[in-house]
Amino acid sequence: MDILVLTATAFEQDALKRSISHPATRTFAHRPRTEGILGTRRVALIETGIGAVNTAQALTAALETGPPDFVLQIGVGGAYARSRLNVGDLAVATEENDGETGVLAPDGWHPADLIGIPVLSKNLDHYNRFPLDAVLARRAATMLLNARPDGTSAVRFGPFVTVQQCSGLAARGNELASRFNAICENMEGAAAAHVCALYEVPFIELRGISNLVEDRNTATWKLPLASGNAQRAARVLIADLAP
Repeated sequence: MDILVLTATAFEQDALKRSISHPATRTFAHRPRTEGILGTRRVALIETGIGAVNTAQALTAALETGPPDFVLQIGVGGAYARSRLNVGDLAVATEENDGETGVLAPDGWHPADLIGIPVLSKNLDHYNRFPLDAVLARRAATMLLNARPDGTSAVRFGPFVTVQQCSGLAARGNELASRFNAICENMEGAAAAHVCALYEVPFIELRGISNLVEDRNTATWKLPLASGNAQRAARVLIADLAP
């Protein structure tokens, strides 16, 4: 398989699935998986389910069958106020951060370094932060800037934060953005980055911005727009990106 494409939900991959020639859908390791040809590349779309545990299980099972050229995770995300991202824009991760593993002490929150036990030791010790291939991330962002796959959206790259409790308060979003110098949040990326680091597989994460991280107001969210833009952008990367 050339490329593994991960999405948390079915709607985040439905347009890509319709674009695949000779698709074959089956259940693999309890997850829906569609294989076929997209452009000239062999791809496998995996619907992992939401959250870190589902993502880690689905990706681990897939990688145990053999390494792809790279793993591409796409979906929707919430942009932090300081990011200058708007709803419908695209974000590419330069690193992923586990936003919740750590220590809450009387003097405030501390990252997992304070515990002193890495969650992964592979080339370097990982606690909360999983750096991605900077050259690959910048190349992906540049390709999308040049292609503008949806014609209008801006493209930014920077650190992402993975949470299991979506930030529905502006103050919480601002706190996480400042803590990790991050541009957006999601619920799966750090898990995929962790597993890819363990298996030494190149990893790219792309998010369409569905909402701003503010006091929760789902009336302003645009999930179809964000997902559609992310999938169009994914087609650009699947066609031409190589690690």
